[in-house]
Amino acid sequence: MTTLDAIPVTIVSGYLGAGKTTLVNNALRKANGLKLAILVNEFGNLAIDEDLIIAQDDNMISLAGGCICCSYGNDMLLSLKELAALDSKPDQIILEASGVAIPSAIESSVSLIDECYTESIVSIIDCEQIQEQLNAKYIADTVLSQIESADLILANKADLIKNDTEFYNWKENHNILNKAITVSHSDIDLDIFLGITRQDLELRTRQVEEGHTDKFWSKVFTPHTSIDPIKLSQALTLKYLFLVRAKGHVLGSDQKIYEVQSVGHRSYVRSTQKDKTPGLVLIGTKEHMNFDLLSQSLKEFGSLSA
Repeated sequence: MTTLDAIPVTIVSGYLGAGKTTLVNNALRKANGLKLAILVNEFGNLAIDEDLIIAQDDNMISLAGGCICCSYGNDMLLSLKELAALDSKPDQIILEASGVAIPSAIESSVSLIDECYTESIVSIIDCEQIQEQLNAKYIADTVLSQIESADLILANKADLIKNDTEFYNWKENHNILNKAITVSHSDIDLDIFLGITRQDLELRTRQVEEGHTDKFWSKVFTPHTSIDPIKLSQALTLKYLFLVRAKGHVLGSDQKIYEVQSVGHRSYVRSTQKDKTPGLVLIGTKEHMNFDLLSQSLKEFGSLSA
């Protein structure tokens, strides 16, 4: 279990030119009150859109909506500790890795401090280049490591694919990439990229009814009283359910409220405040949509919305 006040970190990985910078800028534009901290090795490696910048000093850029961008130089852990010690802590940290970095190594470093935890690793690939990269002698191992470490894979630049049918057939038959979500211009809902934002269930329910994009479905999951939050979190990661994200609260058998969340194969449980309403939001892709299977697999824990 993670500590209650630990800050979630999303590690963004991807080879050079895949679209990480665009993904981060899109997140900042969609933050909508969520205080994001962007952590990069050097400012020069991340071209933050100029209209988002309010002020800048040697190691920090103040951005619109209370977001910040921080350079960690040679000491990533110190920078994470400094962000966690701010009077106004960020809700989420996006750690943008270099194009040749191995995200699992970054995750190991983050695990060394209590102030933060790795919520997910998001790897972004270039649809137009990925087949060639996986066959290239000098970069294939790096690209493959970035993909294998990922909880969520975004297949970017889908608009540049010349032969759609050939590419999608290749992707679907690729053991690692068959669950990748195809996007263009690194454009994806913040709830998919970072997980369900910190909003109450009533508001989230209204948003679920409005839907996401034509690629995703959302359902509210109402848990039974007094369930095992750890068992539920583990069930949410079952491969055959094809859930992209899940987050919410449940009442445990000890009558405490727990936050439960999952992304890909990763799940978390931590105790939280008692005034949270039990309920989760589940998100999946319409490509693998089977509500009967989902409902049957989770019926011991609760029920899906109609």
